[in-house]
Amino acid sequence: MAPLDQAEQDVIVSKVLRELSETPYACSSLVRLTNGTTNFVFRGELSHPIRADGGDSSTKTTVIIKHSTDFVAVNKDFPLDASRAFYEESMLHALNNFPSSTTAVKAPRLYLFIRDANIQVLEDFPAAVDLKNILVSPTANALLTAPVAASVGYNVGSWLRSFHAWTSSSNAELKIIGDNEPMRKLKYAVTYDNFLKVLENFPQLLEGYRQILEEVRNAARTEFQKSSSDGNWDKHWGFIHGDFWTGNVLLPSNPSLSTSNSSDTKLFIVDWEFAQFGHRAYDIGQMVGDIYERKHFFQTDGALPAIEGFIQGYGGLDDELAFRTAIHAGVQLICWYTRRAPTAPLQFPLEKVTDAMRIGRDWIVKGWQMNRDYFQNSPLSPLFKR
Repeated sequence: MAPLDQAEQDVIVSKVLRELSETPYACSSLVRLTNGTTNFVFRGELSHPIRADGGDSSTKTTVIIKHSTDFVAVNKDFPLDASRAFYEESMLHALNNFPSSTTAVKAPRLYLFIRDANIQVLEDFPAAVDLKNILVSPTANALLTAPVAASVGYNVGSWLRSFHAWTSSSNAELKIIGDNEPMRKLKYAVTYDNFLKVLENFPQLLEGYRQILEEVRNAARTEFQKSSSDGNWDKHWGFIHGDFWTGNVLLPSNPSLSTSNSSDTKLFIVDWEFAQFGHRAYDIGQMVGDIYERKHFFQTDGALPAIEGFIQGYGGLDDELAFRTAIHAGVQLICWYTRRAPTAPLQFPLEKVTDAMRIGRDWIVKGWQMNRDYFQNSPLSPLFKR
């Protein structure tokens, strides 16, 4: 990877500060946030505080700023279409009219979009931390007890079901988003066009399985060519978040607060640039596979209750959606291998990594074969409870 050097980063910061200087969101300083991989993400200290949502007398002193460039923020040699900022803007505007079934989960408010510079100014949740960091923290098992993890999972799953149902409606604002072709191509590239390449590093896992895995890849290639304008809508297709993993779920640093009976918002779904036309299993399976990854590599006890709560919250998976979700969860787990620096050493023992690749392979194969018996005693068994 080729990250920007300090001088190049300073140019980015100066540009953002200059663009904001004549707006109500002028900032006295910017702090780079580490969770930005495709965009440059900052927390900005406002020169003049703004009034909080709801018309009360409280104010906010910070905002989140996302700047999209035509390359990946962590690798200037990786080109990436900057139009992703327009898709995120469109989806965030549409979400203002989203009648969610739960007030415990919401998306951030978009305050400003400077179109020519691809700069977004977003609502900040300064006391929140992403679910991924909680799951891998040394205190994960103390914070995410089984009831807390199940509650967090349930809220996220319930919200996702409402979101998927809403995006299947005839909403003019959503139709404008279209397919988000650049991010669809990227999603296919890092998932179904990638998992077989990863398994090439474990040739023993491909013996006797290559043909069926190629069938899955080829079917996905055809599927990703479907268009929202071609009348391809059915009960499992619509607009999806597109990057629905634990890093894009924010919650209080003490997650037990999110299990209270209060109607106040406790969880936030962020990063909407991958919003696209797709199969709902892409969102469900990505979250399930990502949570299980934390169980496998970090022995996080709350992971399995979180998966079960998430699936219960989503509810009503028929066989087709359940098996498709299992397939995508397997793809997500395998592609862990390339979600790290390509030349970096493995963080875990080879035996543990190989076991993760085997589990992911089996989820794909058994899901493709619709082998319900296999899943009954697996971590994905909640997918098949009726």
